[in-house]
Amino acid sequence: MTLHDETHGGSGFWIGIVTGGIIGAGLAMVFAPRVASEFGQRVRTSVSDLGDAVSIGYHQVTTRVAGAVDDVTARGQTVRDDVADAVGRAAREVEQIAMAAKTGSGPRRS
Repeated sequence: MTLHDETHGGSGFWIGIVTGGIIGAGLAMVFAPRVASEFGQRVRTSVSDLGDAVSIGYHQVTTRVAGAVDDVTARGQTVRDDVADAVGRAAREVEQIAMAAKTGSGPRRS
């Protein structure tokens, strides 16, 4: 190999690098918008799906919590009613005992 071949071969290498770079840049400019658009659409779809899943989960949780609150409220009202009935019965018994004590007769139980 002569000095001329090495010099000429070296410039061919650099011409190939530059040409390949230009072709690669051109292809990237042609295909990149489509790839970016497809990627963006996938991201939007994933975000939308995630939002839907969160919304469904939130709805399920609030429904369960509302059901639990309703159940606790109903149980509380039942206890309240039972206590009110017991207090009413006790008040009637105290009244009967007090009346019996006033009249001198023994206590009357219902």
